Amino acid sequence: MLPRLPTSFVGRESELAQARGLLDRTRLLTLTGPGGCGKTRLAIELASRTAGDFSDGVRFVSLAAVRDPALVPVEIARSIGLQDTRGIPLLDHLAGYLAERDVLLILDNLEQVLPAGGFVA
Repeated sequence: MLPRLPTSFVGRESELAQARGLLDRTRLLTLTGPGGCGKTRLAIELASRTAGDFSDGVRFVSLAAVRDPALVPVEIARSIGLQDTRGIPLLDHLAGYLAERDVLLILDNLEQVLPAGGFVA
């Protein structure tokens, strides 16, 4: 599920087209830039326009409140509604769950918990 935005998307069609082209060719796409430049807005617009390309949909995971990189998998699992499975480590359970799905997963504010990037990759 994507957050609802109160404004329309104007003036970034070139960046959107470039991101769309990259998304078509890779499993991991990172949008970078200074704070406030519109990375989240661009990601949400890209996701809304490509949602139909992913049979299992789009999931938006806000990491704004997460400070401990070890909690990133927990927040991802919570955000996608993944139920706890006793006896299976969370990372294995999450990786197995996502490996079986065609889903676009947006991780917003990952830069503040960058050590979790290894898990994400």
